[in-house]
Amino acid sequence: MKVVLALFGVFFGANANTRVTAALLAQFIEALHDNGGLHYPDVYMVGHSLGAHVAGYVGERIQDIGRITGLDPAGPLFENGDPRTRLDPTDATFVDAIHTDGDALSDLGFGLETPVGDFDFYPNGGMDQPGCPNQTSGKIVNIIATGLGASLDAPCSFTAYPCQSLVDYTAGRCTSCGSGCAIMGYGAQTGSSIHGVYYLTTSSTTPYCQN
Repeated sequence: MKVVLALFGVFFGANANTRVTAALLAQFIEALHDNGGLHYPDVYMVGHSLGAHVAGYVGERIQDIGRITGLDPAGPLFENGDPRTRLDPTDATFVDAIHTDGDALSDLGFGLETPVGDFDFYPNGGMDQPGCPNQTSGKIVNIIATGLGASLDAPCSFTAYPCQSLVDYTAGRCTSCGSGCAIMGYGAQTGSSIHGVYYLTTSSTTPYCQN
């Protein structure tokens, strides 16, 4: 319990700096726009944990950001909070999130379970990931490997199925496309109108995808 409290204390301090970080990042992007001809719709921000919410705050400040991908958006202090205080679908033209560490804080789960994007992906139920030790450091490595990073050069796609809940996924009810499947990772269908929550199963070793 002491370890959890210590980690939460560090997290709380870092959380206090997210809006300051976002303000500085927004100024940098605005400078690139004003002085370098950067088009806001061409901006694609990828943020892990607190970084996902930092990206959201930037999108709140700058209209027309093209895309934000949240890799395991941070949960403590954000779960069940006002959408204005975290990443949400209004922060960019397209927002997708990959949830991989939604365990309870007592189990070192620092991820957000609440959907926060146009597409929210929950690989392996969004909790512990296969092949990773039950430690935060191991989970962080897998967050990147199983999500956006692995999707860049994987020989197969991370096909995800529409699913209402973890209960349905665990019961095996989320194995067909129904109204439409989605691709998790870099290749997510940014122009698709079929938004929602998607679940999928990944492998414990490279290339991780199974489809």
